Amino acid sequence: MELFGSREERQILSFDIQPLRFTVKEFTQKIKQILDFGLPYVWIEGEVANLSHSQNGNLYFSLVEEEATIKALIFKTDKRSALGDFELKNGQKVLAFGKVNFYPRSGEVHFIVKKVELLGIGRLIAKKEALLKKYRDLFAREKKPIPTFPRVVGLVTSLFGAAIEDFLKVARESYGAKVLVYPVKIQGEGAEKEILQAVRDINEHFPEVEVIVIARGGGSFEDLAPFYSEELILGLSQSYVPIVSAVGHEIDVTLCDLIADKRCSTPTSAAKELFPEKDRILQHLDLLKRKLKKSVDIHLTAYERELAKTKVELIKRSPQHNLQKLETHIEALKSALRLTLMQRLNSLEKKAEELKRRLWVNSPQTRLKLLEERVRSLRLLLLSLSPLKPLERGYALIKSYPEGKVVRKAKEVSTEDRLEILFADGKIVVQVLSVDTNSGGSNE
Repeated sequence: MELFGSREERQILSFDIQPLRFTVKEFTQKIKQILDFGLPYVWIEGEVANLSHSQNGNLYFSLVEEEATIKALIFKTDKRSALGDFELKNGQKVLAFGKVNFYPRSGEVHFIVKKVELLGIGRLIAKKEALLKKYRDLFAREKKPIPTFPRVVGLVTSLFGAAIEDFLKVARESYGAKVLVYPVKIQGEGAEKEILQAVRDINEHFPEVEVIVIARGGGSFEDLAPFYSEELILGLSQSYVPIVSAVGHEIDVTLCDLIADKRCSTPTSAAKELFPEKDRILQHLDLLKRKLKKSVDIHLTAYERELAKTKVELIKRSPQHNLQKLETHIEALKSALRLTLMQRLNSLEKKAEELKRRLWVNSPQTRLKLLEERVRSLRLLLLSLSPLKPLERGYALIKSYPEGKVVRKAKEVSTEDRLEILFADGKIVVQVLSVDTNSGGSNE
C-alpha cells in the first residue's frame, strides 16, 4: 500500500528532493520576517467586535467580515492619535491603518493599529460631535431677530421637493408677502456649496430680502450630510440677513439648525411662523396700538411735568412777558407733538384697516357669498328655461291619459282617446270626438 501516490511525494519520501526543514523557533522567525517585510503598513476595512479595555490602557478588539477575523490592538500611547475625539464601539464599520505583527512565543497574529477612520453613518456622527465641540461658542452666539411680517422672504431650496410646495402653500394665503426662490441642490456632493453661495448672493445682490429660509424635507442621516458641513456653518454665521433653518422633520436637528438665527421643525412650520394667521395679525396690531397710546401718554405726562416745573422757574426768575412767551412756545410744541403722534396713530390705523380689508376679501366667507350669488342666478336661469313656463302665457301641455305620454302631433291621437290637458292653474281630462290633420283627412 502506497502512502504517497504522486511522483513528487515519492521523490520527497526517497529524499530525491530535499524539503525545507525548520525548528519551531526558526519557522516562527521566518513567518515574522515575511510579514515584517512583505506587509509593512496596510489599511484594513472591517467591523469592530469583541472590544475590551485592558488594565494597562491598551485596547483589544477584532476586525471581522463574514467568516474572516483578525485580532487588533491599539497601544495606550497610540490611542489619542489613532482615535482622535471619537470613541471606538462594537459594531462600528471602520478603516484601520497599521502593521501586521506575528508573535512567535504565542504563534498569534495581531494587527497593530495606528489610525482608525469611521465609515458610513458613524463617520457623520463623529464629524457632527467634533464640530459641535469645536464651534460651541459660535452656536451659542447672540442670534439676529427675525422680522415681524416680512415683506420679502428668500427661500433657498430645491425646485423638485415637497418643501417648496409646503412653504408656498402657506405663503399664498398670507398678507401679500413676496417669496424669492433661489433653487439649489439639497442633497449629494456639492449641495452645501450651492446653499452657501445662495445665501451669499442674497446678501450681496438682493437687499430687499428681510429673512432667508433654508428648507428641505426629511431624510436619512446621510441625506442630510450637507447640513453638517463645517464650510456651511462658517458661511451661514457671516450672513447679515437673519436665517431660518427648516431642514428635515421634527426629530432631525442639524448643525444648520443650530447655527441659524431660528430653527423650525418643518418648511410648513417655518412658513406659518413668518406668515401668521389673521387673528395673530390683528392681535399684533392691537398690541402696537396700545403700546403707542401708552408711549404718547408717558411723553405727554413728562412734558406736562416739565411745563409745570418751567412755569415755577419762570415765575421765580422772569418777568410776566417772558413767562407768557415761553408758555405760548410750549403750547405750540405740545400741539405739534400731539399732531405728529395723532398722524402716526391714524397712519397705523389706516394700515390696520387695509390689512383687515385684504384679509376679508380673501376670506372663505366672502368667496362663499359670491358662490351663493352665482348659484341663485343659475337657479333663476333654469326656472326661465322650464318647459312649464309657456303655460303661464296661455299655452297648454297635452298628454295621453292615463299613460302620461306627451302628444306633439294630431296624428298621434285617435277618436275616443282620452287626453290630459295641463294649464298653468290646473288640468282637465277630455275624450277625442274627431281628429282632423293638416292633410285634410278626418277620423271620426
